[in-house]
Amino acid sequence: MRATIFQPPYPGTGEAEAVINWQVERLKEIAPGATDLVVLPENSNCTGASTLGDMLALMRGAGAKYEKELRTECERIGCIVMAGLMTEDEKGVLRNQLGVFEPGKETYFPYTKNHLVKPELEKGIVPGEKPEVFEIDGVLYGVAICYDFYFPELFDWYQSKRIDVLVIASHQRQESAERLEFLTRARAFDCGCTVLRSAPAMPRLDVCGRSMAVAPDGLVLAMAGGTPTTLTFDFNPKARFVRPASYGEPDRVIDYRESLIEAKRPELYR
Repeated sequence: MRATIFQPPYPGTGEAEAVINWQVERLKEIAPGATDLVVLPENSNCTGASTLGDMLALMRGAGAKYEKELRTECERIGCIVMAGLMTEDEKGVLRNQLGVFEPGKETYFPYTKNHLVKPELEKGIVPGEKPEVFEIDGVLYGVAICYDFYFPELFDWYQSKRIDVLVIASHQRQESAERLEFLTRARAFDCGCTVLRSAPAMPRLDVCGRSMAVAPDGLVLAMAGGTPTTLTFDFNPKARFVRPASYGEPDRVIDYRESLIEAKRPELYR
């Protein structure tokens, strides 16, 4: 499978529409059939908005045009597009969600951010009520959006569901690059699957950015660093970290995740 992860610039004052257009322009550069999956960050339709008014203006203006472009480019390229989007329903309810665009199908939102930060709650954004998984072409996906990234119980749940790919759509702007890399690699190991993370690049190269792909054994497959770019790479969505089940038992080679599931004792932590 071939994936393309976007790491757009983070907008300065008055630059939000330019960043939204940057994402569209990079999509238009992808040739038909050149990738199978595109992953874009959280809030990719309203990036940089700090107030509720600014966020709604972007969502209803440039962001709405952007979502139409995602559909157009999904169909033209012939690929799946997954983007972190702020959404507003017919009743005006706001949610932070992952939008999935598949060729020939209606856009759907299989995951809503479960763990919201205080500024989101103050804007009236409604959190999700549970984790979700979804399947496309035999590949089982799980999702984490930004602050979800810090809650280990979410990834333990995904491990139990045997997901193949974890998509992390983020809008982090102050976390250290070193910690982001460490935690992303840990989440791949936690879930026993490939992780695809998309986030914006910040002006300081040692802060945020680090859109990346990580294999189930925690090894980095592709890394964006701290500058605006796109990453395109090949990976096996069914890859697993396989090792001897126990020391001295080389014939019992199993999926590492399976060994953890078998050994769990959840009654200890109630």
